[in-house]
Amino acid sequence: MPYKHNESRRHKIEKSRYKVTNWHEYNNGLRRRGDITIWFTGAAIAEWRPTRTGARGRPQEYSNLAIETTLFIRQVFHLPLRQTEGFMNSLAGIMKVDITIPDFSSLSKRSIKLPRHTLTKAMEPGSLVIVDSTGLKVYGKDEWHQEKHGVPARRTWRKLHLAVDENHQLLACELTPPEIGDPTAIPDLLAQIDTPFETFIADGAYDGEPISHAVLNQQPNAQVIIPPHKTAVRSAAGDTQRDGHIKVIDQHGRIAWQKKTGYGLRNYAELAVQRYKRIFGKAMKARAVPQQKTEAWISASALNRMTNLGMPVSVKF
Repeated sequence: MPYKHNESRRHKIEKSRYKVTNWHEYNNGLRRRGDITIWFTGAAIAEWRPTRTGARGRPQEYSNLAIETTLFIRQVFHLPLRQTEGFMNSLAGIMKVDITIPDFSSLSKRSIKLPRHTLTKAMEPGSLVIVDSTGLKVYGKDEWHQEKHGVPARRTWRKLHLAVDENHQLLACELTPPEIGDPTAIPDLLAQIDTPFETFIADGAYDGEPISHAVLNQQPNAQVIIPPHKTAVRSAAGDTQRDGHIKVIDQHGRIAWQKKTGYGLRNYAELAVQRYKRIFGKAMKARAVPQQKTEAWISASALNRMTNLGMPVSVKF
């Protein structure tokens, strides 16, 4: 239910309470997130050096999987590049693994062109695609510093676009400059999803025929659930899904439309954004856009791995 619908009487509504029904499994999953073998796997060690291709020139010292594994460690444990190098060296020594660790410069350079695997290849996606976006700060002073010292913000930030399913799995992610609008990023997000889906859900910022066309071009039978603006009018033909949404809202109201279409599941995307920021932070570590795109993809992949370790099942009481 929209927050604005009950805003005037929000103080009179008792806050809902929930309890976790699978606490034992979820507790074990939280512990396993800190297990280094989840991120520094035997498969990565076995393929640490790239296979020889016979091509001319000096071969690479480390495989893409080695760079990817090191960046996983960096994101999950919140380490700068140099500390990541030192941490990995200590791990290799403790595990008595005969490998060398890429230095911070190699990590930064190799992350520019690191191949990004499709997120959906490592999972069984559900039938929903729910999208949302958020901002990630690159650099700039926070509100406290601005107020105390009277300095301007001078902030730079990026916009992170996420697509999630009903199982809390991230299906796609895209990082864009702030001037790129939410609807503009949808084609790139959909291009990353190579599995069929039945329903596409987004908030009112994505309302418009271009989004519907982009979704239906990929999945012709998909249901597009986007709330139309309160001043929206039906098209001349009156036979689109958006026209049907406008008709139901006019007849029964917006809240009834939300319950009928299942629009409330959009909070899964908001939860994904909240989990991303709580686990990996609200600011980016990299400063250049190519490295930032890799950082966002690594974080999304790590978040999927955490999801597979266990998620809470909560019920209202």
